[in-house]
Amino acid sequence: MASKHFSQVTILGSRGVAPGQFNKPRSLICDREDNLYVADLTGRIQKFSPDGRYLLQWQMPQTDLGKPKGMGLDRDGNILVIEPHYMRVNHFSPEGRRVAQWGIKGTNAGEFILPRGIAQDSRGEFFVSEYTVVDRLQRFRLGPAGTTSSPLRCLSVQSGGPPFEEACLTAAWGSPGEQPGQFNRAEGVAVGPDDAVYVADSCNHRIQVFDRDGKFLRSHGRAGSHPGEFSYPYDIRVAPDGTQFVCEFGNSRVTVLDARDQVLEVLGGPGAAPGHFANPWSIALDSRGNLYVADSQNHRVQKFVRR
Repeated sequence: MASKHFSQVTILGSRGVAPGQFNKPRSLICDREDNLYVADLTGRIQKFSPDGRYLLQWQMPQTDLGKPKGMGLDRDGNILVIEPHYMRVNHFSPEGRRVAQWGIKGTNAGEFILPRGIAQDSRGEFFVSEYTVVDRLQRFRLGPAGTTSSPLRCLSVQSGGPPFEEACLTAAWGSPGEQPGQFNRAEGVAVGPDDAVYVADSCNHRIQVFDRDGKFLRSHGRAGSHPGEFSYPYDIRVAPDGTQFVCEFGNSRVTVLDARDQVLEVLGGPGAAPGHFANPWSIALDSRGNLYVADSQNHRVQKFVRR
């Protein structure tokens, strides 16, 4: 494989419902020990070791309205799993025990309509993207009841207890549209250096960058297939040095950009061979800089090994 950043590609899984197999994997995340967690259309979360060994799985208890889509990691080491159609966020231990759940349906501040992405910043607050009716970002702080000063709204956390007792909205921004600070299907969210918030504004075919309070900083990308252009970016991850990895559902590729939004390389393209994709949904980085891609229509996860 010809890549500036990665030396080889390994394949995890194949099509199926058995342990270690996938049915359209759509979300993934790595934990502190570089274990990988994958959500697919079976409504389960599977866990793999850093060398790709299947370890365990758990089933989301409710899937009639829709399957989980959107994952993250909190600073306590819990796995975050979003259920868009149930309008809520779950915190699971690495063994699959649910330790917290929060979110209610609605369009008012502090409520959710199809939440999609989540990321936590250095101050411990969570950024959640939503799409369809509202197309916005909301920022929440979780903690013991009564500890958040001047919240816009607080919700009780279910299945919680200290330190998860309430989720308080501390900021919100965005609306449907094409202007800076507006979104058309806000999907993946990432927090970069200095707590800058990166949003995959998928149907506007661009990445928007904000400070943690929602001030618009810049955007890059437009519809197309040339380097620096995007087709339905569904996810984004930002490395500690500011390197950006953009997962493009439409172009079936991952674009790598530096901290100044300049393209460094393009990984993949449509296909089924190793290193190629069929509508990838999500990406994740581990502590060593290895890149995982949820290659949904090929029913597999690909691991790009960092040089």
